[in-house]
Amino acid sequence: MSVSLSLGARQNLSISPRMQQAIRLLQLSALDFELELRNSVMTNPFLEETEEAEAAVTAGAALDGEPDILSVTEASPAADALMEPSAIITDGLEAAALADAQPAVDRAELLGDDGTLPDDFAFERTSNAPANDDEGPQLGWVGETRGLRDHLRQQLYASRRSEREVLAGEIVIETLDDDGYLREDVQASLDKVDVDPPFTDEEIRSAITLVRSFEPTGVGATSLTECLLMQLRAKDGDTPGRELAETILTEHIDVLSRRDFQSLRKRLDCDEDVMREALALIRRLDPDPASRYQAKAPDYVIPDVIVYEQKGKYLVALNPAIRSRARLNKRYVDMFRACRRSQHPQMNQQLQEARWLVRNVEQRFDTILRVANFIVERQREFFDVGDIALKPLVLRDVAVELGLHESTVSRATGNKYMSTPRGCFEFKHFFSRELPCRDGPACSAASVRNLIQGLITNERRSRPLSDVDIAAQLQSQGIRIARRTVTKYRRMLKVPPAEFRKVM
Repeated sequence: MSVSLSLGARQNLSISPRMQQAIRLLQLSALDFELELRNSVMTNPFLEETEEAEAAVTAGAALDGEPDILSVTEASPAADALMEPSAIITDGLEAAALADAQPAVDRAELLGDDGTLPDDFAFERTSNAPANDDEGPQLGWVGETRGLRDHLRQQLYASRRSEREVLAGEIVIETLDDDGYLREDVQASLDKVDVDPPFTDEEIRSAITLVRSFEPTGVGATSLTECLLMQLRAKDGDTPGRELAETILTEHIDVLSRRDFQSLRKRLDCDEDVMREALALIRRLDPDPASRYQAKAPDYVIPDVIVYEQKGKYLVALNPAIRSRARLNKRYVDMFRACRRSQHPQMNQQLQEARWLVRNVEQRFDTILRVANFIVERQREFFDVGDIALKPLVLRDVAVELGLHESTVSRATGNKYMSTPRGCFEFKHFFSRELPCRDGPACSAASVRNLIQGLITNERRSRPLSDVDIAAQLQSQGIRIARRTVTKYRRMLKVPPAEFRKVM
């Protein structure tokens, strides 16, 4: 056995603990950063939290001679709400998706190829959410939403049924999907429950019928068609268009799913006004009656910067609500300096970490503010006009201009928000790739999407524009764009194809 030794040189790239901390702080959202800072203050004896009033003065001084940010609140209700440390901006709730349907006619067939209902045949959704005022963002209380199963159980317990019937009803309720459809076999759920004697088929059918009698009407259906029929049959018999609407749903759902209204009228052999009345009744039905009990929890974001207009210029200031209120505890630092540090290596490390934190926090705010200022300067027209004026912008442009690494810019823009006179936007909203134009400056993908939305909004509903037509119109305006790109952007806008937007 022989042993040999060799010498060699190699390069390793290691990141110092301070740099690791700086990177982690920079990529945190405002809310996560606040939690990180509070945790550090609580665990490190050399850090203390400054008074809120002092922090507000420090934040005002950050405007470099400009008026204190509190003066901006008079002209900006949105900025006024941000002055409180706990103030938050709520992202708009996205509409709940329609329930999936497995049986004869799949929901995807009734919807467009992007999963949305066309404007000309959209169900009129009902909601228990309060209406928004026209006066700025809503920052009110968010009420608790009772789940669908809780709502059904409440009706079940109030139905004065026997214990056995209530148990069967509870099993049916537990078998429901989250969207309120009964797609699974109830018997499979019953097999998991030890009941003596076992439930009979008649008892199971009675339990299903009982649950289907509860509000909201349509819950417990096995398909989209059945859900709509349950709601339709619950209406008064003399409801205009009820009988014809039931015929359409039971016998001609395939034609309705294709939006072939001319063929539908021929099959029904009825007047156009009568058919329109029946279709209007179907539109008022709810394909997802359980959605009102499945409200998505609102997403909250805290803007990192505030953009406001002053004398025709748009200025950027750090949000004072999240301005760092952590600083070195001078008394503890002086006491520690007076003792022999070698005897307390752990405390010496904590002091070093406290100093790193204070410096890295300031560096974080400085980087975010620099990036925000560059975005506002580059996208100046956006704040006057809107998305249609967005210019092409990529991370590399910011990195080159500010002398930063591209990865640093990526961290400084990820999960960061700015409150502007036009609303609250993520930094990423202002980044869009460049699309070539024949004449004039290049346009951004975001502005092209805005143009596509405008063309579709102003189209003739009887002759909607196809993707080819839209591409041709954009090319006539000097924007070189392929049909497949138009299709991609149209789907991003959640707009159905032309054949589904057509109105007779």
